Amino acid sequence: MINLIKKPIGVIKAEGAGPEIISSALAVLHEIERIKNIKFEIVEYHGSAPAKKYSEEAYYQLKSFYKKIKSQGGCVIRGGIYARIVYQLRKDFNTLYKPIYLKPIPELFDTALLKKEVLEKIDILLVRENVQGLLFSKEKIIKLKTGERILKGNFTYHENKIKALAELSFKEASKRRKILNLFIKGDVWQGLLPLWLEIFESVNKKYPKVKFNWDHADTAYADFLIHPSKYDTIVTLGIVGDTLTDPTAALLYGTRAITPSANISDNGFMTFQTVHGASTAIGGQNKANPIAMIRAIALMLDLFFEMPSEANLIETAIRKVLAKGYRTIDIYRPSRKSNKLIGTKEITKQIIKEISLLAKY
Repeated sequence: MINLIKKPIGVIKAEGAGPEIISSALAVLHEIERIKNIKFEIVEYHGSAPAKKYSEEAYYQLKSFYKKIKSQGGCVIRGGIYARIVYQLRKDFNTLYKPIYLKPIPELFDTALLKKEVLEKIDILLVRENVQGLLFSKEKIIKLKTGERILKGNFTYHENKIKALAELSFKEASKRRKILNLFIKGDVWQGLLPLWLEIFESVNKKYPKVKFNWDHADTAYADFLIHPSKYDTIVTLGIVGDTLTDPTAALLYGTRAITPSANISDNGFMTFQTVHGASTAIGGQNKANPIAMIRAIALMLDLFFEMPSEANLIETAIRKVLAKGYRTIDIYRPSRKSNKLIGTKEITKQIIKEISLLAKY
């Protein structure tokens, strides 16, 4: 008898490479269904989801879809959507916590841009603040009589949202190596640091075993790359995390298309996606790397459905495929004799094959 999973998964394929990599991720999920004798409810979004421009109509359609899935106790997995729409949706649904797991994959050490001895010491949970601050600034352009234009803006941080983020961050840090660092450029925003620091130090009292420090964002990131073992869980402001994530992913894997991420609200609603965008330049060409989106499915199984063994099955299968040398174009290195260049569909089939083999043991 098939076990029906009642929480729906809202699927937004979006544009560019989104339809391809989402299809790959769903194919992997269907293999999990087959071997575990379970069935997920997939609810596909059929409205507009532009990648290159803002659309008010698309925003409201997507908001309605999010609301529908949330009301049914479900989660969302999506492709790349225009940033302004995504940020508005994050704010609307208060997905204030964005965890990004930065852990090198040994089978990709040859494509990474960091030395092996550094990579071996990196295992970081980067928590990005997600619904406040500069990325949500209210802006206005004023034109002076001289013709010069001035852009004015302001941003806000709410104490209760910072506290909720701190609670989630310390909770996760307590499950790991019990080290939490807050990255803030404190000597510039002199009002911002005391507020964040006071709240985090207060929450730290509930988690006395977690060692907490704050660091200047710029120098701390440099130190993280030089002495990675000093760090475990890192919390950043949205604008800082936004600028750190993509280059760090590229340094660890030689591509951005390996790293998944999530957006999590304090009431349990979650969305899952990759850290990279829509990849419109290679959409529909069977060139896109689906691994980040497939890992987003694994993240969804782990964090939302509380199915860690199934998530681990996917991650192990990915590593086995990479160990055999299979590579999409972004991680293909012709100088490596073991590398075998294949497309989106082909690497997906290889991952599904490995999942099936692993499930037999």
